[in-house]
Amino acid sequence: MQQLRTTFLILLFLSLLACNQEDETPILVATEDVLFVGSDKIRISGRLLANREVLAEDHGFIFSTTTSFTNAITLSLGEKVQPGRFIGEKNEFDLGQTYFVKAYADVEGQRIEGEVIELSTLNPSVTGFSPSYGIAGQELIIEGKNFPEGTKVFFGNQEAQVLQNLFESKLIVKIPAATGQVLAILKIKAQDTEITLPNPFEYQAGKYTKVSDFPGDTRIYDNIFFSNSAGFHVGLGKIKLGDSYPGFQRFNPSTGTWSEVSFPGNLRQYAFATPSYLGGGALEITRDVFQFDRSFWKITGSEFERLEDLPFTTRDALALDWNSKLLVFGGLDAASFLVRMYDPQEAKWVNKKNAPFLLGRTGAAFIWENRIFVLSTSGQVWEYNPNQDSWQQRTTYPGRLGQGYPTAEVIGKKAYLGLFRATQELWELDLETFKWKSKNQMVGLPQSITSGHFQYDGSIYFLRTPESTVPGTLTMELYKFDPDAI
Repeated sequence: MQQLRTTFLILLFLSLLACNQEDETPILVATEDVLFVGSDKIRISGRLLANREVLAEDHGFIFSTTTSFTNAITLSLGEKVQPGRFIGEKNEFDLGQTYFVKAYADVEGQRIEGEVIELSTLNPSVTGFSPSYGIAGQELIIEGKNFPEGTKVFFGNQEAQVLQNLFESKLIVKIPAATGQVLAILKIKAQDTEITLPNPFEYQAGKYTKVSDFPGDTRIYDNIFFSNSAGFHVGLGKIKLGDSYPGFQRFNPSTGTWSEVSFPGNLRQYAFATPSYLGGGALEITRDVFQFDRSFWKITGSEFERLEDLPFTTRDALALDWNSKLLVFGGLDAASFLVRMYDPQEAKWVNKKNAPFLLGRTGAAFIWENRIFVLSTSGQVWEYNPNQDSWQQRTTYPGRLGQGYPTAEVIGKKAYLGLFRATQELWELDLETFKWKSKNQMVGLPQSITSGHFQYDGSIYFLRTPESTVPGTLTMELYKFDPDAI
């Protein structure tokens, strides 16, 4: 275009040299530079060439999809009173279409036209979007090029609100509410062009459904819980503003019913329990003065068989079954770093090496593919190998830590960790990649603690208890959590 403009100026100069009278100088129009071509927008410049004052009643550009300029589109810029450059811009062109354009000026009743230039509008394209995971109401950014005004974005069949279209290269949209599907295919629609993005957007998932109240409108604290083939057992501990809880309540997830289970041992708080064993604990006889219980029990379903007493006292320890053995981690009363293992074949306890961090029920433990993992109160996830008696830090919990006492359950290759005291956050940990993904927050009263949890048929159940400082007649509530539902 620069060369073409130069050619016209040379011609004009030669014309001036050839003429003796100024009014004999020809008036010319040049179609000059294509300044911008987008998806539906064209910006172009022209020039009115004369060496004298000239009045153009109208000037502008003519566009057409044919060289004969049938069905032409005229961009009129109105009157022009002096020679010189002029610029026109027009949108609403078809995407990816070849157009022919020429400048024009109407001078003294005569239409003067410039040379014809060929150009093509562009098609939109997408380079990526972020975030790929989130919740309704958040902003999502789609990056690419040639997004015309009026571009629409769809999550599946649901249209999203486009908040901004920046420089035709960045769409800022508001994530719409999910329609029941965790994954949503993103589509960009501009005029008759539709682009389907190869990677879907994933909604943050996790659906909580209340299934039951704890029997008796009772709130108990410092209790224990375990789940086995007989059901989910919750009991012992202390009733709010009352006495020790005398036994257990057992929940059958297949029927949704509760039933009482008696316990033949002493009442206690702060004991440890697994699906196979129960032991230790204490009764607080006065403030911070405890009467310890060393009795140790084998659990079979809902039956309890007393074994030889523990060779140690324990309060608020963390325990789990592993390879037909029992591991007891930490606890209070100078036991915070201790690791003890019980072998039922030999009926013998063995002290392992001390752990590198504080242990107890203020943390959580789980097993995946016979590997032991422990979530500490400071948020580190450690893997413990009992055979090598070694600890290795694997990752760090990304959520709020609250006041300890988190939960941990495993479904498939995913662990679900969180619900620290005074928090409602739950996170999913991929145990193959150690990548975290946030889940929907726990519903119900925020000032609650988790008094028990278990996994059944692809769902996790949480028994939530209002903090002891919460007044009123609120009860313990059992919720079912579906990790991949919305």
